[in-house]
Amino acid sequence: MARHRTRGVDPGGLGPDALGSVMDPITGLPDFRVFGVLVERKLALARRALQPVSLVLFEVDGFEQLGATPARVALRLAARLVRGTLRDSDSVCHCSGGIVAAILDDTPHSGAVWAADRVRREVAARSYHTGVTLSMGVASYPTHALEAPDLRDRAFAALYMARSLGPSRLEVAEPMPH
Repeated sequence: MARHRTRGVDPGGLGPDALGSVMDPITGLPDFRVFGVLVERKLALARRALQPVSLVLFEVDGFEQLGATPARVALRLAARLVRGTLRDSDSVCHCSGGIVAAILDDTPHSGAVWAADRVRREVAARSYHTGVTLSMGVASYPTHALEAPDLRDRAFAALYMARSLGPSRLEVAEPMPH
């Protein structure tokens, strides 16, 4: 049986923008809704396999002060450098505004700091031409949190601390009290 598509008819019922609805049009990355689901699932898998998982949040420094076009250019560059520098197996999403998030499977916080620093060096190598710098926050399971919402909160707290300390900073969440 031949399959064909006629104009205006979607035999799969998904519509032409079904996947586009969860993809950020500027970065080409999955959006915050996908990020939330991925963190939950990746953490459940890490817990089951007794493996660490880390979140790294990257924010374009001064994003809120940029005009619309420079903000899009900076965000697109940040997304491309994060995606291009990390492992193919890492999940990268656009969270909101100037924030790109990476979920690093089987990676303790020390490995996440190393990966984030690689991204920082890539961005720094281009900052002379682009002026773009990134602040970064790292949190890991099980060192910093045991549940997905807590892990996200800890990563955001580390990011906000980095941002408050100046551009191109990396901060790691405080370990959980024992």
